[in-house]
Amino acid sequence: MKTGHVISAIRRAILLLVLMPLPVQAALSLSDVPLFLTTAVDPNIIFTLDDSGSMQFEIMPDGLIVANARFVYPRASSVYGGSDYTGTNYRVVDFNPSNWRAASLRSSHINKIYYDPTVRYLPWSKADGSLMGNANPSCAPHNPFDTAKGCRNLTVNDTQSVAWLESDGTVKTESRTFYPAVYFLYNGGPINSASSYTRIQIRSSTSSYTSGPGRTDCAAAPSCTYDEEIQNFANWYTYYRSRILLARAGVGRAFAAQGSNMRVAFGAINQGSSTIDGKSTSTLITGVRSFSGTDRVNFFDKLYQHTIPAQGTPLRTAMDGVGKYLMRNDDKGPWSDMPGQNGGVQPICRQNYHILMTDGYWSDSFSGLGNTDNADGDKHTNHFPNATPATYQYKPVLPYSDKYSNTLADVAMHYWKTDLRTDLANKVPTNARDPAFWQHMVNFTVGLGVEGTLTGLPGSSGGPSGWPDPTGSEPAKIDDLWHAAVNSRGEFFSAQDPATFASGLSNALTNITARVSSAAAVTTNTSRLNTGAQIYQAKFNSADWSGQLLAFNLESDASLGELQWEASSQLPEHTDRSIFTHNGTSGLAFTAANFSSLSTAQQAALDKNISGVDDGQGMARIGWLRGDKSGEISQGGSFRNRNNGVLGDIVNSDLLYIKSLDFSYDSLPAATPGQASYHSYRQSNNSRTPVVYTGANDGMLHAFNAETGVELFAYVPAAVYSGLNRLTASSYTHRYFVDGNAYVGDAYMGATPAWKTVLLGTLGGGGKSVFALDITDPVNFSESDVLWEFTDADLGYVHGQAKIARLNDGSWAAIIGNGYNGNSDRAWLFIVDLQTGALIKKIPTNASTSNGLFTPALVDNNGDKIIDVVYAGDLRGNVWKFDLSQSDSTQWDVAYKSGSASVPLFTARNASNQAQPITSPLEVGYHKQGGYMIFFGTGQFVAESDKTDKKVQSLYGSWDKLDSTGKGTPIAETNRSVLQQQTITAETVIPPFERTVSDHSVDWSTKRGWYIDLLQPPEGTQQGERSVIMPMLNFGRIIFTTLIPSIDPCEAGGRNWLMLLDAETGGMMPKPQFDTNGDGKLNSTDRVIAAVGSDGIRSESVAISAGSLTHLIAATTTGAVEKVTISNGAPPPRRSWKQLQ
Repeated sequence: MKTGHVISAIRRAILLLVLMPLPVQAALSLSDVPLFLTTAVDPNIIFTLDDSGSMQFEIMPDGLIVANARFVYPRASSVYGGSDYTGTNYRVVDFNPSNWRAASLRSSHINKIYYDPTVRYLPWSKADGSLMGNANPSCAPHNPFDTAKGCRNLTVNDTQSVAWLESDGTVKTESRTFYPAVYFLYNGGPINSASSYTRIQIRSSTSSYTSGPGRTDCAAAPSCTYDEEIQNFANWYTYYRSRILLARAGVGRAFAAQGSNMRVAFGAINQGSSTIDGKSTSTLITGVRSFSGTDRVNFFDKLYQHTIPAQGTPLRTAMDGVGKYLMRNDDKGPWSDMPGQNGGVQPICRQNYHILMTDGYWSDSFSGLGNTDNADGDKHTNHFPNATPATYQYKPVLPYSDKYSNTLADVAMHYWKTDLRTDLANKVPTNARDPAFWQHMVNFTVGLGVEGTLTGLPGSSGGPSGWPDPTGSEPAKIDDLWHAAVNSRGEFFSAQDPATFASGLSNALTNITARVSSAAAVTTNTSRLNTGAQIYQAKFNSADWSGQLLAFNLESDASLGELQWEASSQLPEHTDRSIFTHNGTSGLAFTAANFSSLSTAQQAALDKNISGVDDGQGMARIGWLRGDKSGEISQGGSFRNRNNGVLGDIVNSDLLYIKSLDFSYDSLPAATPGQASYHSYRQSNNSRTPVVYTGANDGMLHAFNAETGVELFAYVPAAVYSGLNRLTASSYTHRYFVDGNAYVGDAYMGATPAWKTVLLGTLGGGGKSVFALDITDPVNFSESDVLWEFTDADLGYVHGQAKIARLNDGSWAAIIGNGYNGNSDRAWLFIVDLQTGALIKKIPTNASTSNGLFTPALVDNNGDKIIDVVYAGDLRGNVWKFDLSQSDSTQWDVAYKSGSASVPLFTARNASNQAQPITSPLEVGYHKQGGYMIFFGTGQFVAESDKTDKKVQSLYGSWDKLDSTGKGTPIAETNRSVLQQQTITAETVIPPFERTVSDHSVDWSTKRGWYIDLLQPPEGTQQGERSVIMPMLNFGRIIFTTLIPSIDPCEAGGRNWLMLLDAETGGMMPKPQFDTNGDGKLNSTDRVIAAVGSDGIRSESVAISAGSLTHLIAATTTGAVEKVTISNGAPPPRRSWKQLQ
């Protein structure tokens, strides 16, 4: 999942940085989705529509309404199905161009609802994300979901008798003739002067109209033809003319872009009590249901058809009704996995969100809660293992508290700080914005055309001293709407125009789904906890397979501080992104203009749709992949919608932080080219822009500025082209693209040799190739910095890293384990020229099939920074040793032989003689008696069957014992008789989850290592526990991370153990190693244990040194970043992304 952190070994470290691989035996079929994604506990999202009478109005904001002239067109009777505004409450804005009120209220500069020629007005979205039909300009419906209410011919004069608004603010009832397709452009000057406006009538006699660059419906934008302009105006009239129409447009588009991993209910603020799933409920019109199939269609039907009566705005009563609904504890209620039916299960980890939108100010009578945000809350116990904090109690403090009672903010606070289900364990996932682990409700509040009095949060720097009294003014009630979101740890926005409303609501849904996303990886910019320390976290959303990369400050206790940036929200515009690729011959920019420069096979792949039919959309697909959204379904195109950003999911790829590296190549032999200049090269890189590199399943490796989060460049490997058309398909189901791990090293190379920094990238399950990029200057990366892509018939899916090394024949090379599913189905080691990508040597292991070799661990025997030995594990449980010590590359081979046959150093088999696959990278350290200790865990987690596989896996420390001449012998025994067994002796079953392990000594005169079977005590239960993450050597200790798959949806795919053992014996250390009491100290008050456990599958840890402590920080599939604090034996080396050779 993430880049390994390298630390010292028993005496001194051989530091081998590798990434967590997720390979599978070649005989098995790779899963195309992360295996830790269980049957999800989808969040409840309750949307409450403002159905007050003001939503019928065609003018916004309210301050523009004079003499009850609320409409810009004469209305059809009961156009929205409810009671009408009649008599003196029904007046219409005039059309006379000399009437300044007519001009201003028909100008989008003033009336934010009115037609804006720079905006493209799309029809409403259907449940499947496609759009309803364009309105007919000669018969544009007044209500697109109730065409029986009639239509307006926008292309001819119309004559009607109503009360018209005059320029002096009076009204006059008479029959007037007007041309309906008209708008006014504001030219500057007094807004109450007709001369400040220009009238534009959209008539067939005028052939051209000026619009804006966003008018993608106009072929020659910003110039539009009459047909294009009248069509856009007709769409505005039918779908956006009033507040309720534009609200439905925005809500529909936001929800249509969402996946099915949510449960949605629909409500309205004026909905009285009704029976919902067997119980009397207010506000709701439908109970929560899965957002798919007929239930999804039903939500859109209710949204578009709900009657809008001429009534008030009871916001407090409406929110209270939603809160009471969420307190139901019956199996038909909102907590059940089968709402509305008997017999459902009620998961404890379900999250609940309420979206309340309104165009006005609350007007209801409400009491009973008092000033709840100014009163202490109940103390809640955190039932997560190793929870921090263990308890939580709300205490009144700004920006939450105020001095007023029964406000909307009080209602929100009540249903946030109250445990809505005291009968359920408190294990609701938390996030950076919401610390509540008990069952509660979060409110997202949305204002339409309304503004409050505050511009900053009370209590914030430069902000006001407190919240205003909501009963003091109408704008203060909008502040209360904001306050309600703050109190419940939600979000608020107020939109003054249709475009802002639609994008704001989409962002709200994005932020909700982001709160239930899965974490994938973390890394840091330092190995020491000091000023400027940051942690970077990757997350993804399996609803639409979007991704995020976040940067946080680290606090003094190594907890997450403030969010500094999030990369996906600030990707450059698609036309400005620097994206490159390889056409099989050379690098080039990945642009539509370069389509013809791609290989014939690449062009053909892009020109095909997901069904394999040539649709000629190759260049458009490149645009979509670059981030152009104009071709998406929601914009009237045919490509997949990306509502949550264009960055793809980051799942198994590491986060690689690179600035200045130090491989100590100034210690190369004196005659080695580049040796004398390495020090100055390294020093010059101290000013290099720091970058976070990661692969994503949008088909690209991304390079993000680590200080700002801005993407510097991206790279599309040639090997992923065959699947890129899948990404654009509306029926897209997940698959991997750039899902492997990158490695970066320095090398002296080139036609005119010079020091370069080179990145090697693998694709994981996304393809069978390895690529090389010159990232010496990442800010100015260009097509010439694309070095090569390597493929071979026996190169399979490589999940771990390829490594960079100086070798004994004088070459700089990439060293690659072949992964799995190569053509021969065997395990191979590849050695490839780093400059050209040409194959130097291909070393077979043995004839075993259903096999593959994984991340190589590189060893320098004599300290000259030239690699002599490579270790690597395979799917058959073999640890292979390769001898590269000769200057003649033809002599490089497997180190141990039986006759002419290659034999491994060791083969891992459990007590049932089952081979134990080695898919985690190896850690290597010196043995105290000479030779090397090889540390690894066994197991795999990539095939669907792996989730239920219970075969016994183990942790190992095996000794490659060498004699005085450097020769060694393999461990011939396959029954582990020459290894010392340690056992897990005890394990707690309630939090805090802890383990103890035996501490048997190892007699090195007869033993070649140690092992621990991953069995649950006391009965030795097989749980399917395994280790697929690189172990970490740390001052005589070896740290393993294990996982136990689970189908419990509230366990985020499984559980994990972080095990800390004596590296020499594999046993438990005699003194406390974990800060078990959480006091920030390691002493006799801490328990002596060997492991701590928690929910979720844990990524590889980042180690941060803080005085006498080390903080092991990792992401888990719960979405959280988890910290485990251990003792620090000595200051670790400065973190660098390399192996010390």
